[in-house]
Amino acid sequence: MDTNISARTLFHFTSNKNTLLSILKNGFYVRYSLENFESLINDKAEIVFPMTCFCDIPLSQVKRHTSTYGKYAIGLTKKWGMKNKINPIIYTYPNSATTSILNDVFGNIENFFDIEEEELKKFKLNRSAEIVYERMNDRENKFSKRVEDVNSKLSHFIRYIKPYEGKFYRDGKYLENLVRFYDEREWRFTPSREFLFSKGMKDSYKSEYFIDPRKRRALNMKLAKHIKLHFEPNDVKFIIVNRDSEIPEMLKNLENIFGKTASSDDLKLLGTRLISLEQILEDL
Repeated sequence: MDTNISARTLFHFTSNKNTLLSILKNGFYVRYSLENFESLINDKAEIVFPMTCFCDIPLSQVKRHTSTYGKYAIGLTKKWGMKNKINPIIYTYPNSATTSILNDVFGNIENFFDIEEEELKKFKLNRSAEIVYERMNDRENKFSKRVEDVNSKLSHFIRYIKPYEGKFYRDGKYLENLVRFYDEREWRFTPSREFLFSKGMKDSYKSEYFIDPRKRRALNMKLAKHIKLHFEPNDVKFIIVNRDSEIPEMLKNLENIFGKTASSDDLKLLGTRLISLEQILEDL
């Protein structure tokens, strides 16, 4: 029998049972995260931007993943993920074709201004002062808008880039050894730059806003007021707790959370999708 390389489900793992209960009650809050792009993109090392992360690792292969990200999880259908614009990310490495293209594009955006200035000088030679002033303003505004659009889309795009392997920030420090992120098979949601700006938030922050717990909490609380990912009971494929002994309590929690909104059949089906990591590691 063939073994699946990827799962048909998007899993979100957490180390805290209360966090899992919060997700079941409220949906996924988008949080600011620290990403390290060292040696990948010019002039960018540590960037803090908002995201919600998932993986599509088959349950038979999650042992290593749970040792890093936690022993509780919820798994949702990929159909739900695609509906909500959750994307598989692109893994790359220094001096690869991918990073070379990105760095060239970033460099060319800066060169656009020099090119446009030369064009405006040529235009000015054959026009009256009044027309020149009006046309130059119009062209400058249109050009600035085009450059800003390209820069905005590119800034959003790099949020779906991750090193093949690199430094991993966890519990207030970088781990000593490099982590092979490629093994995580990450899918990611991140809100657009335009959406964040419309809510008075930046699309990225310096690392100090993540490393300082108070600043990070303030950013996350502000973001939580404006966006989260919702799901219905029938979007859920798995609910994972650490041990078998936790299943009865979780069944009661599911009744309390979904009892008034889900049909009896949906609630029963949701109960069948509850499993323990203990079972997974022993039997799969």
